[in-house]
Amino acid sequence: MKRDERGAMAIEVVILTPALVAAIMVIAGGARYVDARGQVNGAAYAAARAASLTTNQEAAVQAGTKAAEQSMSRRGLACASLLVSVDAGDFNPGGDVSATVTCVADLSDVAGVGAIPGSKTFRFTAVVPLEEHRDFP
Repeated sequence: MKRDERGAMAIEVVILTPALVAAIMVIAGGARYVDARGQVNGAAYAAARAASLTTNQEAAVQAGTKAAEQSMSRRGLACASLLVSVDAGDFNPGGDVSATVTCVADLSDVAGVGAIPGSKTFRFTAVVPLEEHRDFP
């Protein structure tokens, strides 16, 4: 006795489609999360690098803060809160400058996908050495 298999393919599609859509959403959510991390990390390095190119502590803090803010605005990540902290306490030849960027990123466009929350706080610190043979005024 042979079974009638008409409609079996339609049932398979109905069963597999939600799983496929869920997998695509998880991949998209993960990509969005990784992209946000990279953007904040890049802003921290941009801030530290800009601060290291200045000639004094005050200018270092201003240049680093401006560089981080510009980096974040160019990259298009929406931060509900953006905090930039530049530490130029060791601003002398052979010293270093560090910059910490903290961003509460709005990930609501992928919220509800797996373990991705509606917002996530990313915090990265970058340290850039100052040249040893550089003249500081």
